[in-house]
This record gives sequence, C-alpha cells and structure tokens, in this order.
Amino acid sequence: MPLDRRDFLKAGAAGALLLGGVPVDGWARRNRRALAVPLASGGAFAEGIAAGAPKPLGIVLWTRLSGAGAGDRRLRLEVAHDRGFRRTVLRRDVVARGGADGTVKVRVEGRRILAPGQEYFYRFATRGSHSEVGRFRTLVPPDSRAPVRIGFFSCQDWQAGYFGAHRALAAEPDLDFVVCLGDYIYERNFYAGPRRDTLGANHDGEVQTLDEYRSKYRQYKSDADLRAMHATHALYAMWDDHEVEDNYTANLPGEATSQVRVPFGQRRANGYRAFAEYQPEDFMGTGTRLYRNLRLGRNAELFLLDERQYRDDQPCGDRAAVPCPEADAPGRTLLGAEQKAWFKRSLQASQARWKLIANPLMMMSLDTAPNTPFLKDDWDGYGAERRELGEHLRQKGIADVAYVTGDIHTFFAGEVTPSGRGADAVATEFVTGSVTSLGIPETVSGDEGARNAITPEEAYAVTQNVRTVNPHIKYDEQRSRGYGVVEARDRELLVRYVAVQAAPVRSTQGRTLARFRVASGTPRIQVL
Repeated sequence: MPLDRRDFLKAGAAGALLLGGVPVDGWARRNRRALAVPLASGGAFAEGIAAGAPKPLGIVLWTRLSGAGAGDRRLRLEVAHDRGFRRTVLRRDVVARGGADGTVKVRVEGRRILAPGQEYFYRFATRGSHSEVGRFRTLVPPDSRAPVRIGFFSCQDWQAGYFGAHRALAAEPDLDFVVCLGDYIYERNFYAGPRRDTLGANHDGEVQTLDEYRSKYRQYKSDADLRAMHATHALYAMWDDHEVEDNYTANLPGEATSQVRVPFGQRRANGYRAFAEYQPEDFMGTGTRLYRNLRLGRNAELFLLDERQYRDDQPCGDRAAVPCPEADAPGRTLLGAEQKAWFKRSLQASQARWKLIANPLMMMSLDTAPNTPFLKDDWDGYGAERRELGEHLRQKGIADVAYVTGDIHTFFAGEVTPSGRGADAVATEFVTGSVTSLGIPETVSGDEGARNAITPEEAYAVTQNVRTVNPHIKYDEQRSRGYGVVEARDRELLVRYVAVQAAPVRSTQGRTLARFRVASGTPRIQVL
C-alpha cells in the first residue's frame, strides 16, 4: 500500500539500520540527503520498473516518476523475499532526479541484504501511489554447478509491430536474466506498420536532442508487454547503432538522417545519456564503458561486447552485396585496441565451461555469392580482426565458445571459423530474430513496408541461396520474429528459438521454432 508521511519517515530511519555489509553511517548519510528532498505525494510510474546488472550480491533497480512536478522527489524503495513484502530485506529512501527526467537508478548490494542465486521482489512508492511489483534473481555464486539460463533479444522497431515477444519472454520460467543485444529503440522510422511514431521535431519519428531521445524511451516503455518482461527478469542492456543513429561508427555519423539538427558528437552524447538514464545499468566508475564479463558459476562466463564505440568506418562505402577486398585489410578494427586486448586476455583466463559472447553483430559470414558479403556493417567488414580472434581461440586452446548475436533480424545458427567461412570451426553462433524489425526477405524484395506481400516462394528462394552459399550456416529462418534462450550445462549447451506471430496481429503466445545442442569439446551444432 502507499505510505503516509509518518510511515515513510519512520521506514527511512529503519532502512539505514537494515543495510548490513555496508557501513551504517554511509547509508545514514545517504538517507539524510534523501530526506532533505521533498517527499513525492503523487505522481505515477507509467514507464514501469526494471532490474538490471545482476550480481551474486547486487542488483540495479530502476523506475521513473512522472506527474509529480519539477525538481527532485523522494520515493521509498522496498525489497523483499516475497511478493507480499512480509519478509522485507530493505527499505530505503531514493530520489527521482528532475535533471535525469525523473528517473531513479540505485544499486542495492550487501551480504546481509541479498544472497546468491535467490529470487527477490521490489517496488517503489510515493505517499499516495506505488509502482507495480517487480522480480529479479541474483546471480549464482562462482562455485555453483547449476545450469545457467539466459534469454536474449534485439531489434524492436516501434512502428514495425507489437512487442508480444516480450510477453512470451516474461512467461519463460527459470531464466537467470535477459540480455538485450542492441537496438532497444529506433532513432527514426524505418518500417511502415501497425503503430505510428510521430516523435521528434518534425513529427517523423526521428530524435536527435536529449529530450527527444528521452521521449523515445518513454514511448517504448509505455508498451505493456515490454514492461512485463522488465518486471519479471533482470536485464543486461547493450547498445548497437539505433540507440544513436543507424550504422554510425565511433565518432562518424551513419549519414542516416536527411535533416541534421544536432552535430553528431552531441547527438551521440544525447543517445548515450538517455540510454544510461533509462536502462537499469550501472555506469559508476566506467564512463561509457559497456564491455565486461560475468562469471556465472562453473558452467558459464558471459562476455558483453561494445561493437559501436571504438570501431573503424565500414569499408566500401557500406554498400551491400558487393565484393570488398578492403574488408579484409590488416589493422581494421571493430572492437578497438583496448577492448580487443581485454577480450583476448579474459577469454584465455576464463575457468568456466562455456564462454558465452553477447555479440551485437553477426560473426559468421553471410555471402550472397562466393566471397561477396551481404553486409559490411558486421564482422564481414572487419575480416582481419575476426581472423585474429579465431586464431587466438585455436592457438590458446580455448574451447566451448558460443556467440549469441542480434542485429540482422533473422534466426541463424552455425559454426564460426577464423575466416567466417569454411569448415575449420573454432566456435558456434546463435543469432536471434528481431522482436519486430523486418528481415532479409523484406529487404531483398524492397517491400519493407509491406511485410505480408512476401510470398512463401520468395522467402524459400532467399533461404535456399543462404544455405547454398554459406554452408557454415546450419539453420536459418527468415520470416519469424521472436527471441532466443541459451542454457549452459556442464557437458552441453542447449539453445531454443521462440517465435511470436508478428504484425499486423498482436500475439503474446510463443512457439518453439528450433532447438540446438552443442556438446562440450566440439564446435559443432546439432539441430534437434
């Protein structure tokens, strides 16, 4: 229930004493600072709640307070073992910052508050209202042998369709957490579909200023299915390009806008700041460093890569489906020197059975004809660095490596070689289809705005070309929308693709599209 002012203040005093594992006076100082901020007496939590960046003893909790006036406002955060909040482990005053668009983001951690591998519930409250109840699970301890289950998704254009895949993802049992592989928002309209997006100065869906990027996140988080996923599973959020601008590279714009209203450097800063404000991520002490690794017990370690912020420009003018010798030029980088060195070093040091790599861009080659890559914006445009990473795996004897990938709006599964082609596999790769964004058949036909005009025969022809030219790809399904689930066990990796009927129908029922198995010790995919 909402708290009255007296209960709110009494709970604040008690909250400082409940936070073991951190010096009590530190928490008391934080609570004193929070108590100096006016208590929110009203407002709403229209964008829901979210948990993210889970650790064995920590979690980031997020919400946004709207309709409570300008300036900072104080809220109450509660965390409990049970959904009814009878066994509360934390009550804490937190502040919705007016300068951060009313968002709240707080890390809860401490051995006396949280335990590894456990389920918890949380909520935020003002004096007169409260948020919905959210759920999260802390990570398993480093010595755990329990299976690890991770959901993964990418590419959810608002106009292209409904977010029913997220309702199905919310219903997935026993996930440890979910990873967004990028393109959580789209900075402009790309696809005609059942929903309108009229944000931006020109009401064409394109956002460039900070306030416009914030409005885009508010729009996306207004979707009930997306909010349901956030309320059920903790998230590790990664960005790709559409969080800023289509196909941008480091400090270079993607030239995707017809009317530049903000210099690109400022536009990128606006996109990064809105991402940081609206995602349950913890950037404390890291600036905009997104890449990191997480030990998930003995069975898995997850590596999250940033494949936008440090890269060289795309080769050959980023033209699709043309030969491009420049793509394999030595010295070209997708990761940047510092991230690449960290990645190689961390892979070699990993003691986990499975090395899972959250990889926004497809590592395997996707050719339309021999040695003619379809895209230059993914690893096909950075062949020398791909080869370097693949040879590193081979030379150092690093086994059981699997990439989980987004971006290309298509379900693929296959085997990764140093060249991206051929049969000398060193890893496997599982590419999820999009939540809504349209895929290869629509792109090839030129009918991206008329998805249902693509006939099954046309889609079949595209599929057959992919399999013929790219034998390292063992599975592809190009018309479905959905997500993936990966499960790391001691002796095997299991992957499941789930499809949800897409636009123009809103469906929340998932169906299993495909299942895969990889046995430990061999980079070969079994299609089950």
